[in-house]
Amino acid sequence: MGWVSLTLRKQSLQLAISDAEFRDIELSRKLRKCHRNLAYEQSVYNADKTRELNDARATYTAMRNSRPSVKSEGYAEWQNAYSDAKEDYEQQRNDIEDYYDGILEELERDATDEEDAINQERTTLEAQLEAMRTELEAVGEQISQDIQNGKLKLGGN
Repeated sequence: MGWVSLTLRKQSLQLAISDAEFRDIELSRKLRKCHRNLAYEQSVYNADKTRELNDARATYTAMRNSRPSVKSEGYAEWQNAYSDAKEDYEQQRNDIEDYYDGILEELERDATDEEDAINQERTTLEAQLEAMRTELEAVGEQISQDIQNGKLKLGGN
């Protein structure tokens, strides 16, 4: 009669293994979603960064393209204005790059934290799955052994 309780335990283990395998699939999907979200957010911020850099460069480029002849009267004045525009552009570029680099680092840090948490849960889950599978195998062997022992006793009577 012990094999009946073992059979119930076997069914319980099979259900738990099935649930754990489903959770593992969910975690795998969650990890892929995390990677997709990071890539998307990075692309959005990189596009914003590029747009802002292009806007900052436009003013500088317009000044550079308005260069008068070296021999003209306004050349010295233009040269000072151009130098100022170049300096402003370099400062804006550095500010923009620093700003977006900070955002991208934070995004990566957040994604890494989420990925680490998911991987930790998966590692724990895989260990639990292995233990459940080992127990399921042992229960199956015990059921077979109990049934075999029961047959021997019944056949011997």
